[in-house]
Amino acid sequence: MDPVSMPPSSGLAAPEAYCSANERRLLRLIRERGSISRADLARETGLTLQSIVRLVAGLMERDLVVGGPKVPSGPGQPSLPIEIARDAAFSMGVSIMDDALSIVVIDLSGRVWATHEELFDTSDRHRVATHLSVLLKDLAGKAGFTPSRLAGVGVAVPGFFVADKGVVNAPLVMNDWALTDLESHLGDALGLPVWIENDGSAAAAGESVYGAGLHHRSFAYIYIASGLGGGIVLEGKPWRGRHGNAGEFTGSLPPDARANRPTLRLLLDLVNAAGGTYPSVGRLLQGFDPASPAVDEWLARTRESLSAIISAAAAILDPDAIVIGGRIPPILAQRLIDGSQFYSVPVRQQDRRFPSLIVSRAGSNCAALGAATLPFLHHFF
Repeated sequence: MDPVSMPPSSGLAAPEAYCSANERRLLRLIRERGSISRADLARETGLTLQSIVRLVAGLMERDLVVGGPKVPSGPGQPSLPIEIARDAAFSMGVSIMDDALSIVVIDLSGRVWATHEELFDTSDRHRVATHLSVLLKDLAGKAGFTPSRLAGVGVAVPGFFVADKGVVNAPLVMNDWALTDLESHLGDALGLPVWIENDGSAAAAGESVYGAGLHHRSFAYIYIASGLGGGIVLEGKPWRGRHGNAGEFTGSLPPDARANRPTLRLLLDLVNAAGGTYPSVGRLLQGFDPASPAVDEWLARTRESLSAIISAAAAILDPDAIVIGGRIPPILAQRLIDGSQFYSVPVRQQDRRFPSLIVSRAGSNCAALGAATLPFLHHFF
């Protein structure tokens, strides 16, 4: 049987056409464990071994899972663990920033096959869609598969949702992306199903699979780029909230305090005011100098707002960790952490326990990585 091939966006079937609820449970477990026996699947899910055997057989028939190498399991025959069939399907994730694009291609197991990053004027969404169409074919060719093997494209954009279906109120500098049906626009241009997520939530999803989520089941992710956003992961799953805007941490600040929140746009302004000539955040990052006096000024100005944000996140969510990531250089993220503090009001010389503050472990393309998981979550997990 040929590996799974997805239909174009115009004929996309309901997700149940690909996997039943129990099949999704198994695929999630197999993906999380990497390799797991049928007996362990039965124990983990509470399903009978007979049901597991039948479900696994169906997944194998559709080339979604394969048998791994035999491993000893005590007396008798070695067990044959089940693994995700890596090349069963592929997905592309795109992060659209105000001055750059980041793209990743992953397979069903989460392995990264191709990446692409470039500075690009994204002010015109039609121009971006045309460029993405070319890049899609190019990256698929480099990874060794045809675009028809793509389950879809996940796209991360800055802004907050104002409707249920891919309508985002983007930053003013990305006016062409605001208040329009981006899923239909990009889906028509690419000939594939498209899912839209805000960049902070996408980055949190990427971190949950490729970074802090490997060690922390629940965390808040503070996404620092030209603006400031974020996302939330609870018990291993991204939590979007009722309107898809969970993790919009700027909303926890009073309006008159938002000018001093830790954004790279503020850093760009301070560096240029001190004599720099960088035209964009992307160019600033290419020539980033951590010893610049403007960096010290930025840290001093943003310390209070970040402390307010992490204190609110800790008090409301009580997560294992708070992750600082996005486009911010890791060395700067660490300095930001070192200068921030949780609001502490001890009672009887004791305060509640606070989450760990850590730098993102998934890298600057975290939003693209998270976006790439969206088609798989829809179809398989």
